[in-house]
Formats: sequence, C-alpha cells, structure tokens
Amino acid sequence: MASGNGTGHHRLHSVTGTVMILTMPLALYGLIKAAPKGAEGFAAWIGSPFGAISLLVFLTAALWYCKLEFDEVVLDYTDGGMRKFGLTANRIVAALAWLGAVYAIIRFWLGA
Repeated sequence: MASGNGTGHHRLHSVTGTVMILTMPLALYGLIKAAPKGAEGFAAWIGSPFGAISLLVFLTAALWYCKLEFDEVVLDYTDGGMRKFGLTANRIVAALAWLGAVYAIIRFWLGA
C-alpha cells in the first residue's frame, strides 16, 4: 500500500503550476511594458511594488515547479545513494537559485 507521498507531490505540483499560469500574464505584461525602455525600464518595473511582488511570486512558483519536476526524474532513474544525493543536490540548487532571485528582486525593490 502506498504511503501517500505521491498524492502530496501531485497536489503541490498542481498548485505551483496553477500559480505559474495565473502570475505569468502579470510578469509578461511588466516585461513587455519595460522592454522599450531597456535596463532602466526593467529596473523601474522591479522597483515598483507590483513588479517586485508579481515577479517574486512567479519565480518562486516556477523554481519550485522545476524542482518538483527534477525530483521526479531523480526518483524514476536512480536508486540508493545516488537517489539521496540527487534529491539533496536538487534541493540545494533550487534553494540557492531562489535565494539569489529573491535577493536581486529585493535589492531592486528597495533601491539598495
């Protein structure tokens, strides 16, 4: 009998995918609107509360979704010590990527 881990993983995967779909138009709208002004437009968009929060929510969902996808690859194609290493490495890389994105967005938002 299954322990239920797959159900939780599937639900989390569905939630992150839904959040990505819902916030992608906000992120794309901001990027398209900022593109004609170049780097200054992009910095101004991320510097606004709407731009920073929408991009932060989208990137959080996207990175989490990608982490879950790669977890599935590791679980399907490895076992033993390699599986544990792959899952741990994936968790660390995803966390570092998220921390880097959050740091950059907050720096732009706060103007530091």
